[in-house]
Amino acid sequence: MKVFLGIDWGGTYIKAGVVDNQGIVLEKRFFSSPDFRKKNIFLTRIGFLLKDFKNFKIQAVGIGAPGIVNTRKGSIYYLPNIKGWKNFPLKQKLAKYLDVPVFIDNDANVFALAEARRGAARGKSRAIFLTLGTGLGSSIVFDKKILKAETSAWELGHVPVVLKGRKCGCGGRGCIETFVGNRYLLKRYKSIRKGYSEAGDVEDIYKKALKGEKAALRVWEEFSHALGIFLSGMINIFNPQAIIFGGGISGAFKVFKPMVLKEIKQQAMWPHLKGLKLLKAKAKDAGISGAGLLAKESMNN
Repeated sequence: MKVFLGIDWGGTYIKAGVVDNQGIVLEKRFFSSPDFRKKNIFLTRIGFLLKDFKNFKIQAVGIGAPGIVNTRKGSIYYLPNIKGWKNFPLKQKLAKYLDVPVFIDNDANVFALAEARRGAARGKSRAIFLTLGTGLGSSIVFDKKILKAETSAWELGHVPVVLKGRKCGCGGRGCIETFVGNRYLLKRYKSIRKGYSEAGDVEDIYKKALKGEKAALRVWEEFSHALGIFLSGMINIFNPQAIIFGGGISGAFKVFKPMVLKEIKQQAMWPHLKGLKLLKAKAKDAGISGAGLLAKESMNN
C-alpha cells in the first residue's frame, strides 16, 4: 500500500502522520513548535520522522507551512508568525536528510485540499476555507481547483480592514488577522475584565460564553462583527457555495456562527447569499491528511 508523510506545521504545534491514498491518517505524532523555530532542529526532526514510521513504505512527504511559499521551488518566502525563515530553501535543505520527494504548500491550502476531497466541501465547486488559530489562514477553491499564483497565494488573513490599525505579524497594519487571532482574543478578554482574566486559552472564553458570561460574549460579538464584515467582502468577490471554518478557534463555531451569519446577511450582496452555507470543517486531522494528499497528488502530476 502506498502511503505518504503529511506534516501540518502550525505556529503552536507540528502534527505529522502517515496518510494513505484516500487521505486517511493511519498513524500520527504531535510536537510543540517553539523548538522548531531553529532550522537545524526542524530539518533533523523531519528526518527522524521517517525513522519513526519505518514500518511504512513512505513514497513522498507533504508539508503545510504557515506562511507564503513558492510551491514550484518548495521554498519559503516568509512565515508571518514564526521568525527566522525568510527566503529559506526548505525543499533543497530537506534533500540532505530525506531519500523521498518533498512537496510544500501553505498550510491553509493543504487543509482546503483535505476538506475539498473528503470533508465539508466535498462536491463543492467554489468555497472559502479559513483556519482560525494563532493567525488566520485561508484558501480558495474555484471550479474545484485550489487557486494558486507564483506564491501559495490567497492570504486573506492579511487583507487590511482598518487604516493605520495595529501592527500585524506580516509587517502590515490593520489586517483582519489582528482582530480574530487567538492572542488578540485572549488579550481582549483580559482587557474587558480590566486586567483580571481566568481564561487560559480561547476554549475557556468559549465555555464562559456558553454559560452567558458578559465579557466572554462580548469578545465573540466583536470577533463575529469583524469576521462577518470581512467575509462579506470575500463573498462579493468569490461567490462561494460554502465557507469552511477550521483551526483551534473553530471549536467555538456554535457561538460565533449565528453572529457571523447575521453580519454577512446585512453586508453581502444578496444574490451571493443564495445557497451559501457556513460549515465547520469535518475531515479528521485535516492538516495532516491534506499534506499527505498534497504529496500524493503532486507525485501523480
